[in-house]
Amino acid sequence: MPAYISEIVYNVSQYNFIEVAVAAGTDVSGYQVAIYDGSGVLKGTMSFGSPDTTIARSDVYSFDEGTTGWYQFGTSEAIALIDGAGNVVQFVSFEDKTVTASGGPADGETSTSIGYLDTGQSLESTDDGSSYQVQASPNQGTIPCYAPGTLIETSRGPERVELLVPGDMVRTLDHGFQPIRWVSRRAQSFERCRRDAQPVLVKAGAFGPDQPYRDLVVSAQHRLLVGGRCQLENRFGAEALAPAKSLTATARIRFMAGKKSMIWVHFACARHGIVYANGCLSESLLLGSMVVNGLTRRERKALIGCFGPAPSRDAPLNGPPARQCLTPGAVRRVLAQGRGEKRKGMATEIPAWDPDLAVERHKAESLRASLLQDLA
Repeated sequence: MPAYISEIVYNVSQYNFIEVAVAAGTDVSGYQVAIYDGSGVLKGTMSFGSPDTTIARSDVYSFDEGTTGWYQFGTSEAIALIDGAGNVVQFVSFEDKTVTASGGPADGETSTSIGYLDTGQSLESTDDGSSYQVQASPNQGTIPCYAPGTLIETSRGPERVELLVPGDMVRTLDHGFQPIRWVSRRAQSFERCRRDAQPVLVKAGAFGPDQPYRDLVVSAQHRLLVGGRCQLENRFGAEALAPAKSLTATARIRFMAGKKSMIWVHFACARHGIVYANGCLSESLLLGSMVVNGLTRRERKALIGCFGPAPSRDAPLNGPPARQCLTPGAVRRVLAQGRGEKRKGMATEIPAWDPDLAVERHKAESLRASLLQDLA
């Protein structure tokens, strides 16, 4: 199938998304995603812009509440994928319900149910839309990565991410120092990507003094801890992981629109964890099926050799996720609800930042943690 719905969330009020994979290089100027209600009435259509990324020879496009034409859908609605010639490529619904379209681009077509979800899951296809499986950790968009120069806390102190190798011990929030199992690098061009697929800059002090202690650059889908440890602690009800691109409405976090390309670095440990990157709490790589399928055959073979096969088809190789993984829509909704309120500890109240002092402080903290680990 030249185009198919690759991942979808339908059961989280106001926080759903649709992801579509199209054969790389396809002209999608006439493609549409259409949303129908349970009675078959067309509620909204969305056009394709630029792809979020290109993985496994497919251009990947995401649609959510920030997309023009979006209509919030749930268990009763159906989604149609229409190609440039006006053909209905897919018409899907959920939980054994079907919808017959009465009008619009899918007029007369009856949908096919593709499965059931629990909260926090998505339905994902790894066989070009022929079947769908439950994905325990939805990952709308691209592979989470760090920019070169990011300082990761290790047993030796802060180390540049591009210098890390398997066997290096990185400091994690929940489990002390853990060995890196796998490291990879990849180049990404931003010439044709949507704005929300561009790198995200988290300025020094975005979450509070020394958090991060120097500017941090991550990929749009890289998840940062929120709801605790002084990282938007007063905005979320519990600790969770939020995609960086969903935090750009907050002070001192923004897209890097001028970037043309980037060589990204990502690393994975035996279990998904929360690590210290420039003093900011963020994730190591979670090896879910979408990430794994986006790698080369050689990389996938190396991963299976390191981690063994996944316990089930939809499970991450190194899961479960360290915290609940929020969708971009969910994060934006929470931030919008609190907009305009006075928030203690945000960027306007951060004292003057001394980068040299901050780095030295974190070196001392890392050494102390290493000594405590040795004594344990």
